Amino acid sequence: MRISGKLTLGVIAGIVAILAISSYLTVNREVLLFETDMARDHEIFAQAVASSMARVWRVDGRAHALGLLEQLDAGEGSVRVRFVPRDGHPTDPHIGQSALAGVLRGGAPLHDKLEGPSPKLYSYAAVRLGSETPGLLELSESLSPRDAYVRSTVLRAAITALCLGIVCAALTFALGSSIVGRPVRALVEQARRIGAGDLGSRLDLPQHDEIAELGNEMNAMSSKLADASARLVAETAARVHALEQLRHADRLVTVGKLASGIAHELGTPLNVVSGRAKMIFQSPVADEPVRNNARIVMEQSERMAQIIRQLLDFARAGKPNKALIDLRNLVSSTLSLLRPIADKRRVTLRLDSSEQVPDVIADAAQLQQVVTNLVVNAVQATPESGVVQIGLRTANESPRDSEIGVSRPAQPYVCIVVSDRGTGMSEQTLERIFEPFFTTKDIGEGTGLGLAVAYGIVQEHGGFITVESKLAEGSRFEVYLPVPSPP
Repeated sequence: MRISGKLTLGVIAGIVAILAISSYLTVNREVLLFETDMARDHEIFAQAVASSMARVWRVDGRAHALGLLEQLDAGEGSVRVRFVPRDGHPTDPHIGQSALAGVLRGGAPLHDKLEGPSPKLYSYAAVRLGSETPGLLELSESLSPRDAYVRSTVLRAAITALCLGIVCAALTFALGSSIVGRPVRALVEQARRIGAGDLGSRLDLPQHDEIAELGNEMNAMSSKLADASARLVAETAARVHALEQLRHADRLVTVGKLASGIAHELGTPLNVVSGRAKMIFQSPVADEPVRNNARIVMEQSERMAQIIRQLLDFARAGKPNKALIDLRNLVSSTLSLLRPIADKRRVTLRLDSSEQVPDVIADAAQLQQVVTNLVVNAVQATPESGVVQIGLRTANESPRDSEIGVSRPAQPYVCIVVSDRGTGMSEQTLERIFEPFFTTKDIGEGTGLGLAVAYGIVQEHGGFITVESKLAEGSRFEVYLPVPSPP
């Protein structure tokens, strides 16, 4: 049963109980008053009739007095009168002779109530003729009017109780449904939605009571659960990503060890090949085809040596040799070294030197390697007659750690910007751009270690790298290096 129904039944039961008790007390009080008034009227009437009968008796005699009494008894009223001689018996069987004797001796009038199928009220008064009392005057009246009054009173009380119960039931049901029923149903529906995982819906209860307070608390609970669920999803994704990174790192450790071993094993034979090719190239007896082949062997040997150095740099866990360096001079000198490569591909390197930037604490050789890798990649991605822009600027950034997705407080950085208008990269490529051995270049053109090495160097320096790229629109790399705190 719903709360509104229970409230309605409870209110009706209470009202019926109160009205029943009130009606019972009211009927008893009214019956008592009715009987008291009736008994008093009987006594007065009995005394008046007895006095009148005594006067007629003294003047006209007994026969005339009894005749008068018979005429009075034969009237249309409900009151009956009767003369009871001293040695006679009253009609009321409850009246004893001792009680009648007391009235005959001059006592107060006597009355008695006789209940039963035909209830009656009896009153007795002495008929005195001076010092002689020949008998008693008996008055009897039916109590049917009393019973009719009681029935009418009970009926009125019952009708009143019924009407009041119906009205109170309707009001209680209506108020219970509007104040309790509908809000509780809304709370139940909200609880079901929360149980089903819908944490975005909110309750809007117009009332200002405990139920509305419960609704507000449920809304607050939904918000907290939504936040907790979002945090749980983010933490789960971060854990999964961290686990994948750990597995990948474990594989990279193995690959690094293998690469380092292979690089050391290949280093000596490669030096021998390169030295012999150089001897052939410099030999005075070698003709032009031989010298040309020796030169090709030397170039490919140097390329292989460069790949081996990258493998060793990637596998070697050494600490950088940091010092305070002028970043602008380092970038300018690096571009000077790379211009022949750019000129060979007919690409222009353009340095923006308009903004002055502070010095940074870094390993010059490692930073030169970072700039070299980024610029070479930009040159290779740029078509002929294209331009690669290199710039320096300062910025206050709040970097986001790509590993765990957490923002760090903002701080000043020096930013190296390398941008091109080349082929660009897809979103899938951007997600893996810093993975070791990942490359989109053709076989023989790249090892997939350049950006991975650059990424690791920048992280060791307390910085980070961001990249923006779109297919056929070019790419933009930004290297952020922290500005040292003033002494």
